[in-house]
Amino acid sequence: MADGSAKQKERFSRAWLIAAAAAADFTYEIVTDDERGVDMTVNSGLHVVDFQLKATSKPEVHDGLLMHDLDVRTYDLLRSTLRSGYGVLALIVVGDDVDAWHLMDAHGTHLARSAYDLPLFGMPATSNTSTIRLKVPLTNLLTSTAMRMLMDAQAARWTS
Repeated sequence: MADGSAKQKERFSRAWLIAAAAAADFTYEIVTDDERGVDMTVNSGLHVVDFQLKATSKPEVHDGLLMHDLDVRTYDLLRSTLRSGYGVLALIVVGDDVDAWHLMDAHGTHLARSAYDLPLFGMPATSNTSTIRLKVPLTNLLTSTAMRMLMDAQAARWTS
């Protein structure tokens, strides 16, 4: 099967985030209006992390960094230190073959390929007017441990 549509990639991105949130024992909410630059919110019961979801089947990687161009409006919304939720970009890399995105057999389920996170909260302003090139380290895998670390960073904002 061919490369998935943008809507299909968006839905699959949610599955990655839901899996990481559930494994970390957090709840989640899908945001439908995207007015605040947020596609999903993950909730620990006390704190929230706001995610902008992006997916690509054509990742651009240089020196261990995944490049992604994000619109400046969304970047500014998520980097703001005035927001209540901790703003994070979740970048999901999928393959060209949609049928290989989700594999299941008697031994388990596999989501292909990988999901990464880049906290944008507190990032510097940009003079760009259209997009900003972000560099996501390939070490920033969006796992349940990473989800807990993001939630801890959000909690630390309120205890300092």
